[in-house]
Amino acid sequence: MNLYTLQEEPDLVELIGTDDLINAPNTSGKLYSHHQGFTLVPGLVFNPAHSQTYLSFATEVDPLQQEITYTGVGNNTIQVLGTVAHTLLDSLDSKLPELEIAHGAAHVLDFFLNHAKELLHQEIFIHTAPNSMYIAAFKGGELMVFNRFLIQEETALLRYIFTILQELAFDQAHCRISFYGNLDWVHSSLENLKKFFKNIHALVPTQKIAYQKGAETFKNTLLLEAYW
Repeated sequence: MNLYTLQEEPDLVELIGTDDLINAPNTSGKLYSHHQGFTLVPGLVFNPAHSQTYLSFATEVDPLQQEITYTGVGNNTIQVLGTVAHTLLDSLDSKLPELEIAHGAAHVLDFFLNHAKELLHQEIFIHTAPNSMYIAAFKGGELMVFNRFLIQEETALLRYIFTILQELAFDQAHCRISFYGNLDWVHSSLENLKKFFKNIHALVPTQKIAYQKGAETFKNTLLLEAYW
């Protein structure tokens, strides 16, 4: 596994053309695209033919520039719809023709749903990434909220958490909040958050990935993809 930091689209095009791992003799891979343009659709009513209509309620969709992806999670009880740029797909197609593509929200929500066992009546799960977070809220074992937010400062993190607590009438002192990932990415710390929330915990994701010796550095990123 490799971790790349890219600033502009030309950087990505150059990487795809020159990277040893991407250009190795393989034909498969998995790409999670993390951005704000996604939505959830109940599996019982989902019709792939209407994907653009579903997604257009949450974000702008340009079918000439973007391809819509959909991924079932929670035993296909929920479909996660997102977009990926055609330019990216075209660049990768010759290198990884069997590439599996999904919006990053599908990976994170699937993780939350798989770990939402023995829930308290009020639960919040948060997974951090650089300057962003995914947050899910469960009430009585049912998923009530799932979203992704950009976090540029700790006050934004607190604002989103308190808004969800208020909207769902959660008890600030008793609702269990579980953080996964690096809290530095959302400009906070467990010590600071404990000033506001009593039942809050920083956890390490369950590990489903086996690493060969010398490859563990990717796990140290605390990204969910490095564990599960």
